[in-house]
Amino acid sequence: MKKVLAIILALTMLLGVSAAMAEEVSTEVAELNTAMIEAAKALEPSENLYFENGLEISGMGVHFNNYPTEFDGCYYFLAIQALTNATVTIDWRVQDNYATQMSTALASGTLPDIINAGDYGVMNMVNEGAVVALDEYLDLIPNIVAAVGEDRMADWRQADGHIYTIPTIVNVPGSQSVMVRQDWLDALGMDVPTTWDEWVELWRAIRDNDLNGNGDPNDEIPLALEQGSTGERSMASLLNAFGIRASSDCQFCVLDDGTYTMVYEHPRYREFLEAVQGLFAEGLIDPEFATRTQAELFTAMDSNLVGTTMTWAERARISTNTNREAGDEDALWTCVAPIVGPHGDQMTQERAAVSSVWCISADAAAAGKVEDILRLFNWCYSEEGKMLYNYGLEGLSYDMVDGAPVLKPLVVANGFVDYRSLGMEFEPFGGEWETDAFMQCLFAGMTLEDLDDASASFYNGLAVVNNDYFYAMPQTLDTDEYVEYHAELITTGVCVLRDQTIAGQMTVDEFFTQYEGLKAQGLQEVIDAGTAAYAVLSGASAE
Repeated sequence: MKKVLAIILALTMLLGVSAAMAEEVSTEVAELNTAMIEAAKALEPSENLYFENGLEISGMGVHFNNYPTEFDGCYYFLAIQALTNATVTIDWRVQDNYATQMSTALASGTLPDIINAGDYGVMNMVNEGAVVALDEYLDLIPNIVAAVGEDRMADWRQADGHIYTIPTIVNVPGSQSVMVRQDWLDALGMDVPTTWDEWVELWRAIRDNDLNGNGDPNDEIPLALEQGSTGERSMASLLNAFGIRASSDCQFCVLDDGTYTMVYEHPRYREFLEAVQGLFAEGLIDPEFATRTQAELFTAMDSNLVGTTMTWAERARISTNTNREAGDEDALWTCVAPIVGPHGDQMTQERAAVSSVWCISADAAAAGKVEDILRLFNWCYSEEGKMLYNYGLEGLSYDMVDGAPVLKPLVVANGFVDYRSLGMEFEPFGGEWETDAFMQCLFAGMTLEDLDDASASFYNGLAVVNNDYFYAMPQTLDTDEYVEYHAELITTGVCVLRDQTIAGQMTVDEFFTQYEGLKAQGLQEVIDAGTAAYAVLSGASAE
């Protein structure tokens, strides 16, 4: 330990990390990253877990955000190696075409030890015999079981009632928010809408005025929404406004009587579809709603084109600053409560706290590695592992102040960006992200009173304005029927019909006629299997 402290002290003195003296923060962050890497290599073995003969774990996973992709690109995996003598090497892939890449890996006949199923689907891998169930090993992972908690066990289980994945957990309910251009609202002399009619009135006002002042009266988008990674998620916030408590992909819901089914079976869905079709016909909804990706939504916001949207709350701060840097000094994205529907419904999806990450392959089981892999992940959920995941290395990325970890100003000065680029909260790998670390990044080392208006808007969207409106999202259950028919009957089936109907290419009656045809082709089997699986999961959770 003395060796590590000496290295930390020397490197800290060398770096002279001081925000006041810094001319280029990115350079300081790069230097800090180097310092953390060297310090991680020098860590002494953990007293809680150490594999005397070493442990090699290979993996294939989905990478996102700005986390490093190389094993030695940040402190995190090097620290795990030094502390536990376990080397975790992940072949990181991007989300695009990941299901195809997974099919290729399965066809090769050789799989890594741990695999993120991604869009291929956990149950698809189960049916291939590619992964093992973890139910009989729960006694080896008490830290993970405790982190999930009894009330969230159903979210951990798959459609057949079994557990196949090592999860990642985010103990922060908020994530996304409806937001409006406050400066446009002010220019119109309007307040934040509190009824459906007021929302429609605002969208019409945005359509009818050149609020971005570029001389083109037709380029403002009153309501812009992303289509999601596969096009299924389109119109999430408007579904909620009609009282439909949809799953993350907006394909499934739980009715008031507790029945799990598809959103198209909801008694309000026809009314929703008619209303949204009308909004589109009026030019109030993004004309590219069916194809606009998240990145394209961000570009439209940053380009001064969007009046209202729903996306990650952090975007309120980012796009506000981008708009201002482009010369619109009065720009301000304000996070607001969810859209109120015509019946007074007002709700928003709670962040999915428990998300599936790693399956353990049958190849790893054949090699006798399952128990050691689980011991390592259980250590990651220990106090020692959580400190490493959330805060990094003491003396470099955080200090202990009055018995509590406090992230260094340099680490949080840029919110989550540098925090993640340094490897902390390495979400593609997974762990338990604690609220305290999250809030320190959010506040960037300041108090709420010190935040600028853009950062305060982000905070409000995350932790204030939506608090009374969250609902726990039902799962999208990977039943055999869902796996079989998902691509054909949902992604390129009913979702396409929905988009065509919203765009006025078919009537609402024609939509439901064709929807019934899809049910006859297998979609009814998906519904029935989901209903049955949800009943089993609900019963298992209650026991």
